[in-house]
Amino acid sequence: MNATAKTPSQLAEDARQTANDAVETTRAYAQNAVNAAGEKVRDLRGSVEPAVEQLANRVQQAVQRGLESASKTSARAQRQLDQAADVTGRYIADQPVRSVLLAAAAGAAITALIVLASRRRDD
Repeated sequence: MNATAKTPSQLAEDARQTANDAVETTRAYAQNAVNAAGEKVRDLRGSVEPAVEQLANRVQQAVQRGLESASKTSARAQRQLDQAADVTGRYIADQPVRSVLLAAAAGAAITALIVLASRRRDD
C-alpha cells in the first residue's frame, strides 16, 4: 500500500477541517462586512433618514441569521463526519482483512482510472 494514503478517519478529519475553515472564513468576512456597514451607518447617521437605519438593522439581522445558520450547518456536518469516522473505524476493527482487501481494490481501481485518463490525454 502507498505510505502516503490517508485513512478514512484522516480523510474525515481533513473534510471536517476544510468545512470548519470555510465557516470561519465566511464568518470573518461577514463580520467585517457588518462592522464596515455599521461604521458607515454611524458616520452618516446625522444626515440619513430613519428608514435607512432600519434597513441597516435588517441587514445586520440577516447577516447574523446567516452566521448562525452557517454555524449550525458546520456543527451538523461535523457530527455526520464524526459518525462516518466512527462507523468506518468500527468496520475496520471488526473486519480488518476485508477492510484491507477493499482498500486494495479501491486503490487498484483508482490507479486504473488514472492510467486510463493519462493514456487518453496522451492520445
